[in-house]
Amino acid sequence: MSQEIIKIDAQELSLVESNALTANQLKLLFKRTPTKFIKTRPAKGGGVWDYVSGGYIRKVLNLMFGWDWDFEVMSEQIIGNQVLVKGRLTCRVGNRSIVKMQFGGKEIMYRKGTQDPLNIANDFKAATTDCLKKCAAELGIASDVYSKEEFKELNVVSTSYDAINDLKEQQRVLNYISSCTTIGMLETVKSTCDTLGLQKEYQAKEAQING
Repeated sequence: MSQEIIKIDAQELSLVESNALTANQLKLLFKRTPTKFIKTRPAKGGGVWDYVSGGYIRKVLNLMFGWDWDFEVMSEQIIGNQVLVKGRLTCRVGNRSIVKMQFGGKEIMYRKGTQDPLNIANDFKAATTDCLKKCAAELGIASDVYSKEEFKELNVVSTSYDAINDLKEQQRVLNYISSCTTIGMLETVKSTCDTLGLQKEYQAKEAQING
């Protein structure tokens, strides 16, 4: 059975003036996970669970944020026969950071017939990976796997999105230029004006200040 793909303009995905994510990042976020990366395992109580590996999550994070992200274990403990990890995922886009925190867990594996852990380091590692995946899920990564009922695949149209953000940034810079009263103030946005194609406006204001 084919899945419906909803076409949507990236502008409609945010109610803020400037989205932290670009249109291309949103495209990846709202794309269905390729079936070759979806794995299954037995579920407690019967049935099976779908899941993706920690390697796939890292791959998506690398693609979305250009390797500019990190994951930090905030705390770890053993409660009963479970390893619990609290972690923080930080992803950076330009001068902005997106931070998500979650918990991960893993049942301790024991040597057969004993209460001696088989490899406690591997249990901590698995709990840390589980925590990373849950933090990534907070961003919406692999939400078609972990939130099937709520997921809708979107075809994010980006033609107007970046242009809209550029126009907003241009207007912000123009407002600042008009408020400048000294060359020192004006020079703080010179490189930005070059990037946004506002050289004429910059030069006009420079001439006005110099009188």
